[in-house]
Amino acid sequence: MKPQAKSNKGAVDLLAKANIDPSVINLIEEKHRRIEEVLEHERQLYLDLANSQPTGVYRLRISNYKKIDETRFHSTTDAPYIIEFANTRFCEILNVCFEQFQRDPGIINNLVFESDRERFIQKNIEANRNLNPFIWEGRLLVSNEIIWVHFESTPRLLANGDVVWTGVLFDITKRKKKQQDIQEKNKQLHILNAQKDKFFSIIAHDLKSPFNAIVGFTKILIEEIKLKNIEGIEKYAEIVLDSSNLAFDLLTNLMDWARSQTGRMVYKPVAFDFLDLTKETVSVFACIAKGKNIRINMDFDSKLPVCADYSMISTVLRNLISNAIKFTRSGGSVSVKAEQLAHHLKVIVKDTGVGMSEDVIPKLFRIDEKHSTSGTQDEQGTGLGLILCKDFVEKHGGQIWVESLKDVGSSFIFTLKTLSL
Repeated sequence: MKPQAKSNKGAVDLLAKANIDPSVINLIEEKHRRIEEVLEHERQLYLDLANSQPTGVYRLRISNYKKIDETRFHSTTDAPYIIEFANTRFCEILNVCFEQFQRDPGIINNLVFESDRERFIQKNIEANRNLNPFIWEGRLLVSNEIIWVHFESTPRLLANGDVVWTGVLFDITKRKKKQQDIQEKNKQLHILNAQKDKFFSIIAHDLKSPFNAIVGFTKILIEEIKLKNIEGIEKYAEIVLDSSNLAFDLLTNLMDWARSQTGRMVYKPVAFDFLDLTKETVSVFACIAKGKNIRINMDFDSKLPVCADYSMISTVLRNLISNAIKFTRSGGSVSVKAEQLAHHLKVIVKDTGVGMSEDVIPKLFRIDEKHSTSGTQDEQGTGLGLILCKDFVEKHGGQIWVESLKDVGSSFIFTLKTLSL
């Protein structure tokens, strides 16, 4: 207001020197005063309107935009623009007072999250160069907290070559969090649908096949018994036994998996010797391994007392050893090694089997991937066992992974956190 008053006084002095009637000068002064009052009133109304908005409102000016050194857009202390106006909400979102923006308008660059900063600056440069609307959505670091914002402004080219940008600033943090929640829920829904599909696939196909074999070969077995064909009886009895074992394994895994997914399998850690559990599990597969001429070795330095859910870890070992035997050729070997490290137990089930290619490995522990291959003697599986292993190991705070080379063999490794009793 002061520069305007000084300008008015100068005009009045000129009128006085021109011998204009004082009453006319007084009238002009009164009109000027009323105009200034109206302008001030309108300015206050504009400020009230702007400050009542739930979004940030701002206006900045770039002088002679065609000759601007674009590198200044990167500066935090020598920005090529000045902030002419910012409403209360704009300052609240950025937690910076208007006076600070006036002194250092480039401070906004410091607020932009580091990995988003270059894109923000390039958007500014492109918008100013082409006089296109500026639209940017990204993250700011305000008071040590990450917030999401949406900038949107439009340019107006003035006759003197200046460009005035008028824009709005939205805090979209809540919206982004809701989007992330929706994405996470969609991901969970995708997994649930995959689990459902896997469940019905096992029931409709994988579980049906061994029972079909049992029924079919039992009928043939009955005929062989009538004919007293001892060789035929033994042959078909072995097929029925193998199919029964496969059905039993499938049902066991299916029941364990269903209990785990529905929360009915409660994690109950108890103290036991891991060596004893391994011996017990290996003995279950002794006959199957002998039938394929496969050696099972146990590499333990000593007893390994652990505190874990016995049933879950038994299921993990059973599945890994079963798979190792399944994919190992006659004359090969399977080894189980365990060692106590600083804070966890490391278990390795290694085979000299067919191995896997690199593109197969990422699919092994995923419920939404259909991957199941036949063993070296056409043993069948569903892939559910490895998914169950991953679930049970993770319930113990451990990890499971595989290292494998095609035609060389595979090592399935899992860890268990050392738990206090």
